[in-house]
Amino acid sequence: MGFHFRKSFKIGKLFKFNKNKKGGSISVEGPKIAGKKVKLTVNNKKKATVSLQGTGISYDTDLGGKKKKTESKK
Repeated sequence: MGFHFRKSFKIGKLFKFNKNKKGGSISVEGPKIAGKKVKLTVNNKKKATVSLQGTGISYDTDLGGKKKKTESKK
């Protein structure tokens, strides 16, 4: 718990940039499907989310390449 701050501003009608202490993201609003807006969000942690706003339906995916393997010392 604690205080959280976020700075958000729009770039045109479709783009929105969010910045907080740990990083940022860019959101793009797309066309309407069945009366609901489609939204794509990409953040600095190489993750993307596509959501159908107002329905609770979304899809998340990693955009990054291969994950680093950690070696254990014996």
